Amino acid sequence: MDKNLRDFFSYLNQSLPNNIDYRELSNLCLTLFCTIDILPEKFQSLELNKENLAILFSKIAKEKEIPSYPPIASLYGASFHNSYDKGHWLEVMASVLKLGNEPDIKEAERLLG
Repeated sequence: MDKNLRDFFSYLNQSLPNNIDYRELSNLCLTLFCTIDILPEKFQSLELNKENLAILFSKIAKEKEIPSYPPIASLYGASFHNSYDKGHWLEVMASVLKLGNEPDIKEAERLLG
């Protein structure tokens, strides 16, 4: 992970509450996969492709102690990998296409304050 992505990880990790739940984190992942408009300007030039987002969210899930196999993961099409694995977050992002899941952008904005 390059310095810019490490800085972004730090920003997310510090901005998100310690008691964030899986649904909120999944919604944020979906939101950032669909749009980066909710981010501060200094992060808008980052290459936030699905691979980078999956790595970041797997680290955040572990840091925030999200359950490794949350019961509602199947709602996001993420049933085959634990939440600390980047494959889990790739499945969450794929749910936009497979299941038609749309993020709640307003909720994601509130999370980032």
